[in-house]
Amino acid sequence: MKQKNDSSKLTSRDLQAIERRAQILESAKELFALNGYHATTTREITKHIGMADGLIYHYFPEGKMQILNTILNDFLDERYLRIETDIASIKEDVPIREMLIDLGNIFFTYIAKDKNVLMILLREKNIFAKSYTEKFGRHMKILTEQTMKALEQRAIKNEIRSMDFFMMTNQFWSAIYSYIVQDILFQQYKMYAVDKETYLEEIVDYTLLTWKIS
Repeated sequence: MKQKNDSSKLTSRDLQAIERRAQILESAKELFALNGYHATTTREITKHIGMADGLIYHYFPEGKMQILNTILNDFLDERYLRIETDIASIKEDVPIREMLIDLGNIFFTYIAKDKNVLMILLREKNIFAKSYTEKFGRHMKILTEQTMKALEQRAIKNEIRSMDFFMMTNQFWSAIYSYIVQDILFQQYKMYAVDKETYLEEIVDYTLLTWKIS
């Protein structure tokens, strides 16, 4: 659900409703990630933020599933659209190493910082609505095509080898996803001994070695 952007036209009741709705979503997001969707009740969601039990159905008449779908769709609509926009704005004349680092940083900026949603994505994938999985697939296709096109342009300029651009794209993004997943699931074990900035530079440098023209 899209919110009004011009706050000057909103009444105090409107602003309170927007705030309460956001509080419910944040509470649910935290509890779904921590305990799981099925193990979290609507009462726990409202209790977590000191809200009356029945009020949740005023904002989400269909209950938990509507809340889950809202969390996931907001994540896609906001984050992935920003990713696609930022990738499209990367200049074609920047050095390829800088381009790949920009790609990685865009993904870390918009995706990695919301660990609760990512945990939900990992643990609750079997109950997602079909419309969500289809939308997610469309966004991933756009992201893949954007990256493939950028790599193909670099190959035409002889900056990298001309190979299977889909596999090259998959190679790069898989390395980024790998760091994000370990940071969510195994953060305490420090599977990667470096921070994400250092990791990104190391991945980019190694990737470019494998793509280097002989």
